[in-house]
Amino acid sequence: MDAKQVSTVYQVYPKSFQDSDGDGVGDLQGVISRLDYLSWLGVEMIWLNPVYVSPGYDNGYDVADYTRIDSLFGSMDDMDELIHEARGRGIGIMMDIVANHTSHQHEWFLQSERDPEGAFGNFYIWCDTPNEWSSFFGGGTWTYSPIRGQYYFHAFAPEQPDLNWGNEQVRKEMAAVLAFWVERGVTGFRFDVIDLIGKDVNRKQWLDFPLMRRYLKDLVAQVDTSSLLLVGEAGGLTPNEILTLQRDGSLDVVFNFEVCALDEQAGQGKWKLAPFEPSRLKTTLDTWQRAFAVEGRNSLFWNNHDQPRVISRWYDDDERAAKMLAVLLYGLKGIPFLYQGEEVGMTNGMIATEEYQDIETLNYLRAGGTLDAVRMKGRDHARIPMAWGEGTDSFSTGTPWLRSAHDEAGRDVATMRSDETSLLHLYRELIALRRTNRLLRDGAYELVPTEERLYVYRRIIDGEPPLLVVANLSQDTLPMPSGCGERLVSTEQVEAPMLRPYEAFICYNF
Repeated sequence: MDAKQVSTVYQVYPKSFQDSDGDGVGDLQGVISRLDYLSWLGVEMIWLNPVYVSPGYDNGYDVADYTRIDSLFGSMDDMDELIHEARGRGIGIMMDIVANHTSHQHEWFLQSERDPEGAFGNFYIWCDTPNEWSSFFGGGTWTYSPIRGQYYFHAFAPEQPDLNWGNEQVRKEMAAVLAFWVERGVTGFRFDVIDLIGKDVNRKQWLDFPLMRRYLKDLVAQVDTSSLLLVGEAGGLTPNEILTLQRDGSLDVVFNFEVCALDEQAGQGKWKLAPFEPSRLKTTLDTWQRAFAVEGRNSLFWNNHDQPRVISRWYDDDERAAKMLAVLLYGLKGIPFLYQGEEVGMTNGMIATEEYQDIETLNYLRAGGTLDAVRMKGRDHARIPMAWGEGTDSFSTGTPWLRSAHDEAGRDVATMRSDETSLLHLYRELIALRRTNRLLRDGAYELVPTEERLYVYRRIIDGEPPLLVVANLSQDTLPMPSGCGERLVSTEQVEAPMLRPYEAFICYNF
């Protein structure tokens, strides 16, 4: 399998995927036990959220050792077994590389703190007089170290000090981390908040693109990435900047979060909610599709571990809308990323106020934030344990680390797998179609003008009959667009003269 040509990446949040030992926390053996399911679904790569040694202030995104597995998830033997067993099923493993920052318990930071003149003294960003700059998790970006007698910079929590990417040795050490995992058989990397490595702390500028580009280019040049899928989380980049990185060979695809902000007040941050407008979804997707019309690839996703379920945020948990979003996404040009539970329509659920655990959410609530915003955008809602549905203990025989009250009967793997009309089978059909249909993989994208509630576009390759993707973004009944031929996949079992609420399909275009 050519990792750069995968048709679907499936994201596994290990803590919430499958518990194998009854402690209420998902683990690597749990992932291994579900590989046959993922193979049946048809995915070609698993993006594994961090499983490295970590004190867990930010659920593993505060790494204390990049080359050891946290005992919470198992051992290195378990990791090697996962890589081996997945490969045997034609599935690659993508590791999550938290490159912008480490844990404050990482040996690099401990040595930097103790010995400013030592080998690690300049591995982090230190100063005597800090500026006033707000972190992404609330509060300031500088914390005083009485050991060193200086302040260190952190874009997120104080327990997550930022690395100094201007230090060439930092880039060499991170390249050694990549090489370590490539040697073990990993076939992809997802770089967490990679745009932040190029920040300018003196000017309070989160992104200096020329710096970011130079640092990232230097990093990947030290490792043979020719057979690796390289994914960057970089919400601050423009399409032209993304294309530049793709031309450099530094990244194959980049996560952009403009679609994720459609239910936010513009420029006010994630917690300031705004009504969702389907017309903005259409406009935003079309803009990004056209930006990569000639070269480059889009990232295609609705949800991830930081982005709670869009069917709860946008569509009031309507399963018909979940089916429509599946067809809409899989028709677009780019690489689809499917987050665990999305294939069975998992929702945000309900979490009791006292059970919220995410550091970002807790800081927001302490600062007077609203529960309404948290129930839509709080990251805990993206991390509710996977709905396997094989009895009440399907995720774990113990008490799950994060509990939620669900009111979504039948939205689980066991129920949907036995129903060929289900959302799960629709995803399986779409994944298979994406793997085999050249138009969906490589065809050009062309918007078909329609009214704002309807999104219609074509996928085209010269000399082949084009495909038409039709999606009713609304709960209204709409006229059927012209040019609809034989359907390849559809949310409805029986065709009708009018488009039903949230109906979507892919068909030949005449």
